[in-house]
Amino acid sequence: MAKSGDRQGRSMTAEEALDLINPKGSRVFVGSGCGEPQYLVEKLLERAQTLYDVEIVQALSTRAPGFTTEKLGQHFKVKTFFMAARGAREALMEGRADYIPVFMSQVPRLFSENRLELDCALVQVSPPDDHGYMSLGVAVDVAKEAVGAAALVIAQVNPRMPVTLGDSFIHVSEADALVEQDEPLLEAPDPVLDETDLLVGGNVARLVEDGSTIHAGLGRLPKAALAAMKNKTDLGVHTDMLTDAYLDLIRAGVITNRRKEYHRNRIVASYCLGTRELFRFVHMNPFVEFYPIAYTNDPERIGRHHRMVSIHEAMEVDLSGQICAAGIGHKVYSGVGSLVDFLRGASRSDRGRFIVALRSTSEDGRESRIVATPSPGSDLIGSRASVQYVVTEFGSVNLQAKSLHERSVGLIEIAHPRFREALYNQARDLGLLSRGDPISLFRPVVYPHHLERTIEQGGEPFMVRPAKATDIRAIQEFFYGLNDQDVRFRFLRTMKAFPREAIAAMAAPDYHNRMTLLVLKGEVGFERVVAVGRYMAIDQGDMVEVDVAVADDHRRVGLGRRLMKLVYEAAESRGFKGVMAFVSHDNPKTLQMIKNFGYKARARLDHGVFEIEMMFDEKTDEPYFEIIYPEPA
Repeated sequence: MAKSGDRQGRSMTAEEALDLINPKGSRVFVGSGCGEPQYLVEKLLERAQTLYDVEIVQALSTRAPGFTTEKLGQHFKVKTFFMAARGAREALMEGRADYIPVFMSQVPRLFSENRLELDCALVQVSPPDDHGYMSLGVAVDVAKEAVGAAALVIAQVNPRMPVTLGDSFIHVSEADALVEQDEPLLEAPDPVLDETDLLVGGNVARLVEDGSTIHAGLGRLPKAALAAMKNKTDLGVHTDMLTDAYLDLIRAGVITNRRKEYHRNRIVASYCLGTRELFRFVHMNPFVEFYPIAYTNDPERIGRHHRMVSIHEAMEVDLSGQICAAGIGHKVYSGVGSLVDFLRGASRSDRGRFIVALRSTSEDGRESRIVATPSPGSDLIGSRASVQYVVTEFGSVNLQAKSLHERSVGLIEIAHPRFREALYNQARDLGLLSRGDPISLFRPVVYPHHLERTIEQGGEPFMVRPAKATDIRAIQEFFYGLNDQDVRFRFLRTMKAFPREAIAAMAAPDYHNRMTLLVLKGEVGFERVVAVGRYMAIDQGDMVEVDVAVADDHRRVGLGRRLMKLVYEAAESRGFKGVMAFVSHDNPKTLQMIKNFGYKARARLDHGVFEIEMMFDEKTDEPYFEIIYPEPA
């Protein structure tokens, strides 16, 4: 249809505009999400009996489409690329709607190259400005491409549609019909979070560095992750979907966009999925720019950002690292959406991170969401080679550059304790784990996140945290890096090898009677162990044996003393009364440290080894090292 002339010649009633649609076999694009032109949709439904086999295409559906009622089956067929609400999901599961699996970044090409030819596009816009430009507002997404590709464009002009900046505008000359109708926009409030969601979110937030550019997908867990980032600084945002969850971080000054490589000082988004509070925020706000989804979801453009972090919610992860995010089995709950676009983009980013978050169990707690193999029919959106971090309420694991064996160990470790032994046995049956792996690796213990901390020593930052089963190899490498004398001082004997079996107990403590603290340097998941501190309960009593070792290239900066203090604090917090240390008589540096450590140290010399006892309630400001000699026989 010709597209020339001014606004006046295009203004008409909804009835007049919809009369322009071919009533038989047309394919009609309907604006997505909160930007859905509800008035036009209602008027189209009113004339359903005069329409036949009209195909409705939506990029994202936030409600049960009225087109999908059973009595309208001969009149409408709905196809969607993504389902963001229960109503749309139920329509699909009941066969009243259809789903097109596709990367969201590829949808515009389906329109522009007529692979999904559009006869009509129904969109919602702001009133034209003095130059005839109308904003697609909170739903730029694929609507701009749909407008460019459709043979007929009908725009609902709504004064409540925010004017968003960036590349959100179409001109009145691009519309064949303008229908004026004032109505509230559809809203999509953020989901309510529970305690488990917040635990997962906190674990995700620990992986986000200051200065990162973030993208949070749909769901409770990405929202929980954003809620846990209030202590971060100078975050940026490059996303397809903007939600209310970002607002608190913006108001708190956490999101500044100052360190973004592209669109510095600006949030980049494609559409809003939120409430009127969010709509008011984006209206005429130069801090936020909206672009078509082909732009925001371009993996190459995403990857240009330094420290690009993309957070997505999964429904199931198998022990090899395959991700099911769109649904479980043959039930589709959402869709491919933007997950793969941002996965590819984050993987290209310098220090980028792609994080998959999931609850360890189903909502009722009966099923593990970490599984030995995917449920039959599941849509495997993330392959074994693509996913980096997996996070549950019990911790996180970095799968990148990890073997199938290492992945299995790491994923079992963050599974719900109730399912770990079963997963371990299934992994052995599948050949993912060897029969030689000690079952003690998978005792139902909960990792003590509160003991994690970042310290600075000698002008360098280090992470201190309890050891995990996935640390066995890193601890082996640490001990192999010690010289012969250091090994003798640590083990009180010479050792040529540190076999996996010998290190396993150290790397998989019970976090009460046995605790190992590691000092780590480097990126999470690829850290180097530079110091190891440990305590072990003595005969299940109220005393623990302690030891500390530090890599040669990190000595003489007080790291050993700092780690020893943290080991003492961990033991005391668990109710132990004091420590025992066994130190070779020819290890003067350690003996001197103990003498000046702040506790009364009492020692007995036995065959060249000092057996040193210190009680937590016997602190002193003076150096103290008393040698107790055995009484003569």
